Amino acid sequence: MLIDFNELRQFRGQVAMIDGAFDPLHHGHIAYFTEARKLGLPLLCNIASDDYLRTKHEPLLAQKERAQVIDALASVTYTHPSHYDTETVLNELRPVYYIKGNDWQGRLPAEQLAICAEHNIGIVYLDTVLSSSSNLLERHNSKDQVNEASLRAFEKLLEQQTEFTETTYTDQYFTDQWREGGHSYSLESRREIEAKHPEIIKHVFKPKKVLDVGCGPGALMYFLWELGIQADGIDLSEAVKSLAPKEVRDRIMIGSVTEPQVEPGSYDLVICREVLEHLTVLQVRQAVRQMCLASSWFVYLTTRFHPAPANLLDVTTEFEVDPTHITLMNKTMLRLMFILEGFRQRPDLEAEIDWLNKGRVLVYEKH
Repeated sequence: MLIDFNELRQFRGQVAMIDGAFDPLHHGHIAYFTEARKLGLPLLCNIASDDYLRTKHEPLLAQKERAQVIDALASVTYTHPSHYDTETVLNELRPVYYIKGNDWQGRLPAEQLAICAEHNIGIVYLDTVLSSSSNLLERHNSKDQVNEASLRAFEKLLEQQTEFTETTYTDQYFTDQWREGGHSYSLESRREIEAKHPEIIKHVFKPKKVLDVGCGPGALMYFLWELGIQADGIDLSEAVKSLAPKEVRDRIMIGSVTEPQVEPGSYDLVICREVLEHLTVLQVRQAVRQMCLASSWFVYLTTRFHPAPANLLDVTTEFEVDPTHITLMNKTMLRLMFILEGFRQRPDLEAEIDWLNKGRVLVYEKH
């Protein structure tokens, strides 16, 4: 039965109340209604207004239509399309129970708690959270769809991200065997990991002069040196020079990868592997620009990407792998950064260089 606000008072002390927007209505809501009805009281469903819903997203169904759908459910006795906040409805209705999903434990607004305490309204939390309308909408949206909400979230992320400094990357970071598989940055360990990779770089790019951005202790530089390829490196950490092989030690520049360290166009191949995940998003943008400025031909990059981005701007972390992995981006977003620097994708070379099929390789060529 549909009722309006003026009728709530007659149901005081007789009903249990559930509330929400229910847009879209899903199986989790049905479980919520069903369990609430098992408390043995008539069930009154308080439905949030369209204006409230617009603070989260544009309504899929108007409140009137949502009320009609919910009122047709057998478990719901009374349906109240609300034009007031929940606190006002609670104070007017004063149900026996106010029922919420257990995801609300510890999160109910203080005013609602006070009203329930004042009028002896029992608060019941049900373990029926199977999904959420917000998650359903997010999955429904295109992965690359950007809206005002995602832009605001992205802006907030950029404000909150904190840069790591050179003090983070000590000798222990490179030498201790804390990574998956126990690998360190020792030359022996890196040779096992690299395998035929240096030869593939030589075959695919035929480089004459290479810049390794975020080179660490210079293992790849050394392996390229063994193949007769001149390689310079840039790294933020002062520790890497003492750890690097003597053959390439003096070719490592200590400095930020986000700032100019070399002359524009002075390298025909710029390499940056497993570095960007350690940077903030703003630093990633700056590093991409510096790589493109340094290259006269190719940029070859690997990084860890967001495994399931909801949109173009989605960013996640990977602390379980490395506590400094703060930025795993949507691969499309990183590709866009290179395109805006005047570089074009080389999918044919990406396929050749990604010999382990990890899907983490980008190759871009200067126009």
